[in-house]
Amino acid sequence: MDSNDIIEAEKLRAEEKRVVRKVDWLLMPILTITLGLQYYDKAVLGNAAVFGIIKDLDLSTTVNGVTSTKRYSTATAAFYWGYIVAVLPFAVLLARLPLAKTAAVLVLVWGVICILTTVCSNYSGFIAQRFFLGLAESAVSPAFVAVTALWYKPYEQATRMGIWYSATGIFSMISGLINYGIGHNHLAHKWKGMYYFCGSVTIAWSFVIWFFLPGSPLQPGRFFNEREREVLRRRLEENPFGKDRMPLKFDQFIEAVMDIKTYIYFLMGTAIYICNGSVTAFGARIISGFGYDSLTTTALLIPGGAVTVLTIAIFSTIADKYKDSRTYVLPVSCIPVVVGALVIWLAPWHPTAGPLIGYYLVASFGAPYVLLLTIAAGNVTGATKKAVTSGAIFIGYNVGNIASAYLVFTQEKAVKYRSTWISVIVGMVVASALSLLLRFIFIRENARRDALAAHGSTSTSAGHAEGAEKSALGSSDTHLPHVEKLEAYEDKTDKQRSEFRYSL
Repeated sequence: MDSNDIIEAEKLRAEEKRVVRKVDWLLMPILTITLGLQYYDKAVLGNAAVFGIIKDLDLSTTVNGVTSTKRYSTATAAFYWGYIVAVLPFAVLLARLPLAKTAAVLVLVWGVICILTTVCSNYSGFIAQRFFLGLAESAVSPAFVAVTALWYKPYEQATRMGIWYSATGIFSMISGLINYGIGHNHLAHKWKGMYYFCGSVTIAWSFVIWFFLPGSPLQPGRFFNEREREVLRRRLEENPFGKDRMPLKFDQFIEAVMDIKTYIYFLMGTAIYICNGSVTAFGARIISGFGYDSLTTTALLIPGGAVTVLTIAIFSTIADKYKDSRTYVLPVSCIPVVVGALVIWLAPWHPTAGPLIGYYLVASFGAPYVLLLTIAAGNVTGATKKAVTSGAIFIGYNVGNIASAYLVFTQEKAVKYRSTWISVIVGMVVASALSLLLRFIFIRENARRDALAAHGSTSTSAGHAEGAEKSALGSSDTHLPHVEKLEAYEDKTDKQRSEFRYSL
């Protein structure tokens, strides 16, 4: 390559960097706020629990002087029943539906369902409402994983997923402040004020998504000029994982179902989200168990959100900065959660500084989940197979949430909710072990493909294979001019593409 080509390549890189920055400023706020509202709408139940909803909707029972919150656990789990029913169908359908408009409609629907919580007057009605809320919200995370894969190259995705998933921590803080304010009002049923607020904001936000979330890099709308559109088209052609709507392919569905990695992703999602019951649904009740009143409990939930944001940012940045590190970084990100669980379980509860710090450390479980999403997004190609894999992860997410709802036992308060923290520790250990198993599988498969390529068994030219591998692993060489369209653009899976190499 002569000096003119080098200068031209540098210009293209600078131009692409400017376009990616523009994409970030457009997409990241929308995805982050939407995920935050999703978290707020489902997690507000935890705050409502200390502001009267348990009594008003008969979510607890007392037998022989012993109070059971099994009904509250079931109400928590009902959201995930609806989610688990619809997440895989939505993940598959979103491979064909227009992502932006579909997301806007579903956000509107879930906002309406959320605000209807206020009309529930008994346990059975509340269970039904929670089920349909989960049904409506189940498409959001798969849609946003698809949006991220569509607009960003693999080596750009961990940071972006970390940004929008950090909304769980950001909105944990924001919702804590809002609910603290609502808790000071004079409503007869303060928990209803919480649902009126979050439902109304969600409904209004759906219109923002409709008008401002662009459709795809091929149809970016009014936000990009013709030159920027050309850059977006070129990026899409160079992206081995991004593709706008594709037809559903039965062979890819079967391949995903038969791939052992799909089940590992599912089990990792389940193991990581065993933590959620202790942090989200029962977090307020656990902190109130330290001896705080309702308002103080609500305020003390806020720092946990900051820890979530900080740890996601730290571990996502590390995973993006160091090549082939994600399957190592994920187990490391589990360590703060394990330490937090041990502190709450084993440290004295009076004074309360120790268990509060432990609780905040447990809130860092969002980081390994983001890393799981990026590992899967960077190692699965083919629109239908990606959809099925994403669906499997989100089903695991729901299984973990459902299980965690029943792993907080009020009768164990005297022993510091021992079963809860043991389950959290086991979940983190399992997720870490499975991450290392994935690394072993990836290394072995890459070595097998390298051996086949070395013996001339691949049908793809060496130059094409090198370009594909660099694209998959994030090499800046893929930004050079006149890059060929990759075979992945034809909607082939990672198994069908002999030149594909798994990123670790």
